[in-house]
Amino acid sequence: MESERIADYDVIPQVVLSGTTTKILIRPRGYHAAFKDDVQYIIKLVPTEIFNLVLDSDRFETVTDTLEVRPEKGAISFSYYFTDEQEWSVLVCEKDHKDNMKLFHIYSLLPDLYGKKAYKGDLHVHTCHSDGREEPAIVAANYRRAGFDFMAITDHHKWAPSKEVIDKYKNAAIDLKLFYGEEVHVPNGYIHAVNFGGSISVNEMYDNDRERIDREIREEAQKIAVPEGVDAVEFCYRKWIAENIRKGSGISILVHPFWYCDYKYHMHVRMTEYLLETGCYDAFELLGGQTEWENNMQVALYNDLRAKGIRIPIVGSSDSHGTEPAYWFNNEKTILFSEDLELDSIRRNIKDLYSVAVDTTVPGSCRVDGTYRMVKYALFLLKYYFPRHDELCFEEGVLMKNYVCGDEDSGNLLKLYSGRTKKFADQFFGQNT
Repeated sequence: MESERIADYDVIPQVVLSGTTTKILIRPRGYHAAFKDDVQYIIKLVPTEIFNLVLDSDRFETVTDTLEVRPEKGAISFSYYFTDEQEWSVLVCEKDHKDNMKLFHIYSLLPDLYGKKAYKGDLHVHTCHSDGREEPAIVAANYRRAGFDFMAITDHHKWAPSKEVIDKYKNAAIDLKLFYGEEVHVPNGYIHAVNFGGSISVNEMYDNDRERIDREIREEAQKIAVPEGVDAVEFCYRKWIAENIRKGSGISILVHPFWYCDYKYHMHVRMTEYLLETGCYDAFELLGGQTEWENNMQVALYNDLRAKGIRIPIVGSSDSHGTEPAYWFNNEKTILFSEDLELDSIRRNIKDLYSVAVDTTVPGSCRVDGTYRMVKYALFLLKYYFPRHDELCFEEGVLMKNYVCGDEDSGNLLKLYSGRTKKFADQFFGQNT
């Protein structure tokens, strides 16, 4: 049975707090979808994961709760005590015509996750200032048009382009959260690491004092013990990068270790394992702008290390090098569960494993990686939250591009559009306070 089209109904809220009674409103978006006020309806609520089952030699049947309601002004409302953390199927039909069933969906969350909203982000993006295609402000506009809530420009060797885009939009009422960033290459192009949100450039820090830093890193490498197969000098450079990203309040990210280049993987696998085992970086770019099999290798290693008890915070990022036409753009992304989009909140929630990596490279298909709990919730949101969310973002993105191209009317319209995605999120996640 197919779900009712999300364009036809609002379910308010669609995310509820487990262990509490919540009032639900199912409201039509257009009179073609209205319920009949003079008809009695039956509602069946089916938990999808944790349920009671009647099972004997002749039959099996899921035990469900049934409610009776009568619509008002074409809408249905009911109160129910939702249990556990899971998706719920809500089946609605006329009491006397049960063949015309409508299917809706609700998700109940435990308190720690209920207090967070879902945000779509990309933490690894290039522009024309390195090997990307468009200027930073155009890239940002196209990201908002694609439904993104937060991002950073992370050009090779350069922090300044991320500041450029923030300055470009500083007087505009945009709801896309922009952060400082850069892709760090120290001491040369071999080492890649993302500095997301850092208020200082680690590339510039190194370039301004290269001889001293090289000397100190090599001295440290002589003093430490590392496992066989791990180059001590390389590890110390990577450690220096991660530590200095954090000094600038940034989030240090290990990126694309299984990128296949020059007939080999970009990083020695022993180094990758050791960095993840020691927690050198704040996060691992689990899915990135690579081929499916390169990403598959990263996921396989991630799964093996997690099975050994290693805790690995993850993100997904596109490593986009162009948005019109797309060059990796919008293929991989992060869904972050967070109270807000302040940098400290993003850092804390990523490190506390409240994020998943998402791959939508194949049209009509979606791959989500992370912990079971976060993956199942993210899949629900990708079906029932983000399509409507992305519609709202699309219009803002178009206006953002027009604004940076000199259209003053678009700047005025952005002020009117500001806050629409927040209003929808508050409604969906039950936080209309």
